[in-house]
Amino acid sequence: MDGGGGNAVVTGEAAHISGEKIGAARYNAEMTDEARNDYSNLIYLCGDHHTQVDKQEADFTTSHLLQMKADHEQRVRGAMMEAFAGVGFSELEEATRWIVQSEPSSSSYDFSLIPPEDKIRRNELGSGARMVITQGLSLAREVHSFIEAVTQTEEDFPERLKAGFLEEYYRLKKDGYGGEDLFDLMCRFAQRGFEEQAKRSAGLAVLVYLFETCEVFEK
Repeated sequence: MDGGGGNAVVTGEAAHISGEKIGAARYNAEMTDEARNDYSNLIYLCGDHHTQVDKQEADFTTSHLLQMKADHEQRVRGAMMEAFAGVGFSELEEATRWIVQSEPSSSSYDFSLIPPEDKIRRNELGSGARMVITQGLSLAREVHSFIEAVTQTEEDFPERLKAGFLEEYYRLKKDGYGGEDLFDLMCRFAQRGFEEQAKRSAGLAVLVYLFETCEVFEK
């Protein structure tokens, strides 16, 4: 969460649907260790709800938690599709206006592409990040056209855009964040406190574009 005055803090926890160890809630002895730690057996909860589902095992069965997870992901996909549909040049301009404060790096930017699935795996991202990336890629052409248009009058705009995101990325890496937590915090950074959903989605679209073009996150 972000209290408004300090750095964002991840408060969610990846909870096991079928318990990770013997004696844990909903433990399934037939599962392999790999299966227990696979995304399909994980559900993201706040700390209080994590405790609740483990303490009240009779109320939160494996099938119940799997259905809760599926219903939530379906709602998120629908909301994201609707939100990204409202993004245009004006929202992208607003979402990147802060970039004038960033200093461009000395290195040239690299638009070589690596298949998104490879980058998702190399950055240890799960299904939540994959969902954002998949939806964000639908606006890749729009973001590219926007960057090209701005570059006509501001030649260093692509470098300043990259520099702004990389500064936050390396700050979070230095603080020990990685994988899904790092991606989640970068998504919050990209949205930069916007209240309008179209502007929030525009920020995410820019982040996903930089992810695809290998400007931010590991190649």
